[in-house]
Amino acid sequence: MDEAIMPGLVSKAIDRQCRRGFCDFVDAVFPNIYYSYSTRVELTWFEIAHKDQSAENALQWAFRSLGALQLGRVDGNQRQILASQEMYGRALRQLVKAIKNPATVGKNETLGAAVLLGVYELMNATEENSWLLHSNGISHLLRLRGAKRHTSGYGRTLLLSFRGLLVYEAFTRGEACFLENEEWRSALPLTLEDEERRGTSCGLGQLTDYAFNEIVRCPGFLAKTKALVASPRTTNAARDNLMDAINISRKILGDVEIQIMAGVKADREGNKKESQAFFGLIPLSTQDASVNYTLEGVQSAIALLRQLSVLLVSDRSRQKIVTPWLKLGPCRYDQRVIKDTGEIAQLAQEGTRLHPTGPRQQGNPKIWHDRIAMTMGMPDNG
Repeated sequence: MDEAIMPGLVSKAIDRQCRRGFCDFVDAVFPNIYYSYSTRVELTWFEIAHKDQSAENALQWAFRSLGALQLGRVDGNQRQILASQEMYGRALRQLVKAIKNPATVGKNETLGAAVLLGVYELMNATEENSWLLHSNGISHLLRLRGAKRHTSGYGRTLLLSFRGLLVYEAFTRGEACFLENEEWRSALPLTLEDEERRGTSCGLGQLTDYAFNEIVRCPGFLAKTKALVASPRTTNAARDNLMDAINISRKILGDVEIQIMAGVKADREGNKKESQAFFGLIPLSTQDASVNYTLEGVQSAIALLRQLSVLLVSDRSRQKIVTPWLKLGPCRYDQRVIKDTGEIAQLAQEGTRLHPTGPRQQGNPKIWHDRIAMTMGMPDNG
């Protein structure tokens, strides 16, 4: 990667190589989440990667950093991995400039670069807890842009790419996810209308989005339940209101689960019309993963909500002097961050048995982040 001789030609060759490496990275690390939505969105990451040609913006360097990282991972070439870190550094500097500039802070390219650099930190952390810092920054950019900019087009692709990780982050921090706010949840009809208009709508895609609208509330439900149970001043009205909200979410998720199973049954029975309506344009190679991981997230959420309901019922009649739940302590809003899934699993064994502070890694580590994305931030904890 020495640019001393014919720097322009070398730069273009590196750029093309890294863009191909980026596509290989997606195929290797995030195949299921990418192909499950790539036929439903207006603009895919592969199209974005080949469309952007500006040599000195953050998004360009973000593509290069992930592409070089993938090339180094495949070849076992530490020099390429180090080169990817240098590219990451350039991307980060350009991103800081873009965020500081009012003219560029809200642009798609700025958020796109932030998403890619957050993914880079997931795969090749440069500092402790760095992916959480990126995720927090992505949350701020999303809120700045507003929900309507993510119901279609480029913005929709960006949100779909990272929303599961935002839910996962909320569990990790022990707090609510901002995507549970009404602004974001009420934007779903606009998204469904857009897909219907473009002829890319399908039953499974719609059900996944409806499920996400409830799953995104789970970190908040967990945080509120822990705070309520730990407080000696909790009123029956507050407890009942929370129980009602939890039970409504659980019922919606239960209905989604039933409808997904009905779609799977129709496909297995050879009902081509219903099967086509259910899967739509989702590639055959991804259909099983789309169903299985979506159900995993839905069922994991239902299990958590059922647990919370049982706890709230018990809390209503408990004797506060002897209850072990007082050991929970107040809900944490001190922004404590957790280094990795190993630490999350360790914390899950301490104190409350409600639900882990964050999901524990299960199965093949090579597709763990893809699994988080596909389950909408709620992989089964086994």
